[in-house]
Amino acid sequence: VNFYLHIGFSNQFVRNAGQPPYLWWWNISTSFVARNFDLGDNVVMANATATSNQERTMRIAVDRIVGFAKQFGEAHLNLACHAAFPLALTPDLLYQIWANFLPQVPWTAVARVLLSRLCRQVSYEMYEMDIAVRNLLLKELKEQFGQERFEELADFLMDYVAQRLNDDDPDTQDLAQAQEWTALMYTKPSKAARELAEAIQFKVIQEDLAEVFRLASLVETFAEPLVEAGFKPLLVYLQGMKSFIYGNLEDAAKQLDAVVGEDNQVLVAGISLPVPEQIIGETPDTETHEDIGESETDTLTATSSRLNLVDRVKEIKGWSRVDLHWVEAANTSAAILESFWKRLPIPRKDFIEICHAVDIGNWQEITQRSVSRFSLGKLRTKITDPEILKASLYELGLTVKTDAYVIGYQGRRVKADIVAVLEGEYDIGWCRNDDGYFYLIADLWGVTKKYNHTDLINSINQKYEVNKTLAEVKARSKKN
Repeated sequence: VNFYLHIGFSNQFVRNAGQPPYLWWWNISTSFVARNFDLGDNVVMANATATSNQERTMRIAVDRIVGFAKQFGEAHLNLACHAAFPLALTPDLLYQIWANFLPQVPWTAVARVLLSRLCRQVSYEMYEMDIAVRNLLLKELKEQFGQERFEELADFLMDYVAQRLNDDDPDTQDLAQAQEWTALMYTKPSKAARELAEAIQFKVIQEDLAEVFRLASLVETFAEPLVEAGFKPLLVYLQGMKSFIYGNLEDAAKQLDAVVGEDNQVLVAGISLPVPEQIIGETPDTETHEDIGESETDTLTATSSRLNLVDRVKEIKGWSRVDLHWVEAANTSAAILESFWKRLPIPRKDFIEICHAVDIGNWQEITQRSVSRFSLGKLRTKITDPEILKASLYELGLTVKTDAYVIGYQGRRVKADIVAVLEGEYDIGWCRNDDGYFYLIADLWGVTKKYNHTDLINSINQKYEVNKTLAEVKARSKKN
């Protein structure tokens, strides 16, 4: 498939007069592109079955890299390949990479890389590359300099993090950890996968879904080395967890079905990653039972008021809340019985059998339909200035309230410091944490009814970062 490989300039372009043509880069072939994008199901492939979005992603990535190489030459491109190794870049970090690895390249190449279309600014003096661009450059780095250069860059990055990213700021600590995982991912992927799995396991057990979401987004940037090292189940697991956070339990169950074990856990690098009970309850089951009359993929939740009745009748039998006799009589597990008492959604079949085991025939009186969604979730942001946030929301045409409630599913409310009023029933809000940073509060599933919530939140964050940078520049100019 050669749908775009003629980039629009002559392959007779040369680095300098009298030197050989730039054939190593300009004569891009299908095999070259496929080599750099063959990342399994997680990254795009240039073939006849690729979707239009995948084709567009590849097209943009190659256009940007080829355009940069055409404009500045091989030396600058080599620095860009080295710049792709860290997960995030600062001018100081890239300058240090230039000084340690490519001092023969003009020093102006540092600015040219950061200000080119290869990078985008995500905050003040902080840059990153799109995943497709970064993966392609890393492939070229390995082709040109070998695995040894990866080892050298990993050692350099670990030393840099230890010396420069060592304060107590939470964002700095998160960045330092991410850079360390990056260094390990391309040199010791098994160790990196195990450390990531341990961190994710801890946050899932804590039910810290905001941190699970952040880690899932981070792991997506490591898709290629994880797949190559045989850790694709970690990617699949986190895709399922992101669906769970968004409230899409059915999608989460489908995604996890391929990797979950008999113990309802996903094993990654020797670490068992738990699957939430709500997802387990949604796992497809082809069996049907006439006495149920509905698909067993449904889940049921006990009402708090009717649990008192269950409590009384199980005492008549002399059973405790997680009595083994009850587990055996209901043909269920102790974990599901415990979830029943915690009013978590459990599989319909188990719910009915738990009731029947204590002679409650009319199980419908005990249940309420489970809400298969995540409502009013909290996501940590980098926002610290409420006035700049409010100004940014106004500039985006949103109505702003202060000290107001964010409304979630079934009227659930959370008090927020700042609320952006949206079309429809659902708004989004921000609440300041003790460390000075704001958490975003929203029922993302509800917001999605009227908006692409990812685009909306990104546009707010980008507008905030622009306004914050302008305010900082203005403040510095006044001091001068």
